[in-house]
Amino acid sequence: MREYRELMAQQRVRAVWTVVFGIIVLAMCIGAALAARTLFVPTPEPTPTTTSPISVAPMTPTTPLTPMLTNTPTPADTATPAETPAPTPTPTTAPLPEPSPTPPPDPQGDVGAYESGDPVEGVPGGVDIRTASVGADLRVVLQPTGGVPAELAEWAAEGEVLLWIYLYDPIPDPPTVFTDWVFVLDLDGDTTTGRPAGTVRVNPDLGYEVAIGVSYDDTSGKYEPYLLVWDPAKLALVSKPDEPRFILPALSEVEGNEARTLIGLALSLETLAENVEQTTGTTLVAGEVKGRAAVQSRAGGWKVVDFYPDRPD
Repeated sequence: MREYRELMAQQRVRAVWTVVFGIIVLAMCIGAALAARTLFVPTPEPTPTTTSPISVAPMTPTTPLTPMLTNTPTPADTATPAETPAPTPTPTTAPLPEPSPTPPPDPQGDVGAYESGDPVEGVPGGVDIRTASVGADLRVVLQPTGGVPAELAEWAAEGEVLLWIYLYDPIPDPPTVFTDWVFVLDLDGDTTTGRPAGTVRVNPDLGYEVAIGVSYDDTSGKYEPYLLVWDPAKLALVSKPDEPRFILPALSEVEGNEARTLIGLALSLETLAENVEQTTGTTLVAGEVKGRAAVQSRAGGWKVVDFYPDRPD
């Protein structure tokens, strides 16, 4: 009987432990489930609306994320203007119109004494001007495209100023006395700039900034081209090292004239403009250039000169 009671007590103890163990296991399962729910909360699905499509747009942007600066307005921001023809820009190297009106030939035999203009006998050849590259209104086209003597048509290089003087009588070979062929140019057409008008006989109506020419030195027996620029600080013409090129063609297109009746001068337009601006502060204005040609020499002890166009007096 006692053995029976002991057996029953053991069975009750075993049942109690079984229940307790089951409770512990159940508690552990519940705790694990709660922990998993805390760590992995599911993201709620998006609710589609009528204004947002369900499909996702591609991630690659079709326009730059940072807009580029531009001065061109977009069509959405600017009204479309009425169609107008686009202006055609004029190239800076385009030649200017020829001087107009074309002056008549200078009278033959009008070489005179430098100071008075009185006629002088025994004028040497190569002094009496027939015509030159200056208009009747004193206008000078520095880079002409028409009316250029045939002998000089291919002589001047691109970008060069071209000037010339036709003479009634050929230049002796060699000249017998000092002779000077020169152009004085008012590069801005303003008589208040450059060498003051009326200071010498060649410029009664010009404020010229530059003298371009070539002279024959009968002492050295050489032709000497020169570029002289008016220096307002010194009140004098100063020599520049950028000498012009010159030519005395062996033939002449002027009807009835012999050889050596034409003299040509060429100089870089850029070089000319730079020299004048640096020395005088004057800016070359191609459409406003004015000038006069002159030939100086000696005859019978007198200094003689011929102008083209003639002085207004």
